[in-house]
Amino acid sequence: MTDALLLTTTPAPWLPEGSSAETWVGHDCQVDEPVIVTRLLIVRRKSAAAWEFFCVPSPKGANLPTRYVWADHAGESSQDGKSQLMREIFGHADLATRCMGFVRNVVPRPDANYEYPSPRAHIPVHLILGNAEPAVPGEWFDLNRAQAELSQQHWWRIVEHFLATAA
Repeated sequence: MTDALLLTTTPAPWLPEGSSAETWVGHDCQVDEPVIVTRLLIVRRKSAAAWEFFCVPSPKGANLPTRYVWADHAGESSQDGKSQLMREIFGHADLATRCMGFVRNVVPRPDANYEYPSPRAHIPVHLILGNAEPAVPGEWFDLNRAQAELSQQHWWRIVEHFLATAA
């Protein structure tokens, strides 16, 4: 079952000319292959009406826990990549997840610099269900701080949709 809805389509200057990035959101999205990057959304209640989500440090600043399954781990399936990412973040992979959305790169004409599948490649965001405490350094963001500091991230609209509809 899937409830994915197309939220935005934007030109993607980081992709070959004529390409776009679509943002799909829902509460139980099915993601088509190929998956090139997988991300985890780890949340906790800050108060009765507010949520926080967890980010890890990265060279470009705070980021959702992320694993590049296409380039860095060639041949790794999307399920194996998600399981390995959970092991890296929690120390085990026996956690239930649900896909809350994905970014779809739409690349009708790849160029020599584009290393990923075309015409489509997917980057899902998987919500960790239940209570699980990350075993790695990171920080928690509430909606206000995240809007100020992280709203330029490709995954932001997916997280924002979750935070707005989860209450």
